[in-house]
Amino acid sequence: FGDAMRVPGKNGSLLDARMRGADVRIIYSPADALKIARANPEREVVFFAIGFETTTPPTALVLKQAAAENLANFSVLCCHVLTPPAIAAILDAPEARAPGGVALDGFIGPAHVSTVIGSRPYARFAAAYRKPVVIAGFEPLDVMQAILMLVRQVNDGRAEVENEFTRAVTEDGNLKAQALMAEVFTVREHFEWRGLGVLPRSALAIHPRYAAFDAEARFGLAYTPVADHKACECGPILRGVKAPLDCKLFGTVCTPETPMGACMVSSEGACAAHYNYGRFRDHAATL
Repeated sequence: FGDAMRVPGKNGSLLDARMRGADVRIIYSPADALKIARANPEREVVFFAIGFETTTPPTALVLKQAAAENLANFSVLCCHVLTPPAIAAILDAPEARAPGGVALDGFIGPAHVSTVIGSRPYARFAAAYRKPVVIAGFEPLDVMQAILMLVRQVNDGRAEVENEFTRAVTEDGNLKAQALMAEVFTVREHFEWRGLGVLPRSALAIHPRYAAFDAEARFGLAYTPVADHKACECGPILRGVKAPLDCKLFGTVCTPETPMGACMVSSEGACAAHYNYGRFRDHAATL
């Protein structure tokens, strides 16, 4: 996907690799990767599968389709991750529990993820951590309504899971998508997240029954940690410990055109969002 092209790695980004001559293509649907494999039977085509539960079912579908067609030149490098373990890691972090640390009053639940997993997985955060969760849609009024619902819970001393996005999210989620994911994937024992470290049972691997289409197995790949730039504060920003302006690289060396950390890569990243919108507010405040 497009967002993955500029993520900095040990030897540069995928975009840098393409500039050096590698055949790296942006696709808009996993099905596009299958089309490329069918059109190039003499080439090994690897789909770099990333994202939370939202993008996982389409990857499962193309794996099933590749198996049905016995598409021998197609494989998937699976880097799909799970939302609830990431929320738990943030809540269990020392800064979230220490006096004067990160003030987390509640969570706005992700819309698209919740259409797949439903609202039920968030119940333990409300019960065990006493943190309210309100699942919100993407429209401005959705977000405003969700914030109002969170404020009311905090003011009332409640910690519940509420669903503002009722037109798309149910308690149980998309059972068909969940069954598909369970068939094609298995949960990894551990997976390293940028900014959060190694989290247990927080990501997916391809099930052995589809091992023939698993790029890790086919090419003998192993994950190795890649440290961010020494001056990059993306990890603390992701955890809410620091703000984008606290990073020395923000807006100078690190911009959306030349991201030094993952927070500046996607338009949804904290640093990219602040660069595109928040810095104008900051400038006005100094006038």
